[in-house]
Amino acid sequence: MFRAAGVVLSLSALALGLSSGDLHVSLKAISPSVQSIDDIILTAVVSNPTSGDIRVIAKNNVLDGSATNSFAVSKDDSSVLFTGVRTTLDLSEDSIYMTIPAGSSVAVNHTGLGPLYDFETFGTGTFTFTPVAVFQTGADAAPLQVKTDAVAVEVTHDVAKRSLVPLERRLSTPTCADGNRLQILKDSLASARSLAGGAATDILSHPNGPEYTTYFGGNTQSDIWFNMDRIAGDLASSGTRQIHCTGDPGQPMRRKQRCHCSYSYTLVVTSGGAIVGSDIYVCEYFFVNIPTTGGVCSNDYILPQSSRGGVLLHELSHATAGTADIAYGCTACASLSVGDKKNNADNYRCMGLDIFKDYNC
Repeated sequence: MFRAAGVVLSLSALALGLSSGDLHVSLKAISPSVQSIDDIILTAVVSNPTSGDIRVIAKNNVLDGSATNSFAVSKDDSSVLFTGVRTTLDLSEDSIYMTIPAGSSVAVNHTGLGPLYDFETFGTGTFTFTPVAVFQTGADAAPLQVKTDAVAVEVTHDVAKRSLVPLERRLSTPTCADGNRLQILKDSLASARSLAGGAATDILSHPNGPEYTTYFGGNTQSDIWFNMDRIAGDLASSGTRQIHCTGDPGQPMRRKQRCHCSYSYTLVVTSGGAIVGSDIYVCEYFFVNIPTTGGVCSNDYILPQSSRGGVLLHELSHATAGTADIAYGCTACASLSVGDKKNNADNYRCMGLDIFKDYNC
């Protein structure tokens, strides 16, 4: 996400992005057959064949070697659920970008994939890894989807589930030792539920309305309504979670790393290939600089940091529907493919805030 302070964007700047052919992506498995999921090592190479340097967001795609989602994993044509970190980025933070020099390539090794995907549900056998190759040059810049080949890795023995952190299962429960911040979390959660409820109601009353068409057009309305309704009602079917006012309590180094370039992030727990629990971690910047939802009436909702309720709606879509971070910013979200719109967390935030602004501003 962009930080609000000191950032000025023109509409023309928001429209800038990459063009087909600007980047190429290739993927190689160090070994096509391994005994354990801990032994999977993949190397991604992103090449820039153009005559100019290209600077892109290097998180939530194949350039990211951390615990975020770099691959679509499948087995026997069924998707393997991602169980790693789903993060809401601060897009003004330089460290989340990577520059690929003109005529050069960048190689990224991916290890430690065991805790990031639910291999256990599918058992031993051959898994297919397709790189997440969607790149943006900045907030709301037009995303480029690079077509690339997948690789297969056979796991012969050990696919037992690994967990990044142990999670407690409960309905959405803000937890914080600081009473003021606890109240902010409670208010933000209520706002996120309200935004999702407004969107769910609008889908029923205006199933082909302009907001739905912009952010989810081509999808089945009942599917998007269901995802919004689970968030709005905080239903048992949406799983269980705590919402922490600090990242990873008791883990200061991990908290520092994950909150360095994020407003918040989500971790999920799975069982039988489904999300059954999740925790959301809210970082310092959320409390200091992000306004309440009413602020979109005098400003805008295009960028991800436009409101606290919007940020939590984004995170709750991760937690309940297993959405990904494919693109950030409402203009970019509107340009995604039909399938990516349904699977992109910021599309849920954008529709919720668009409906809110229609009826409340």
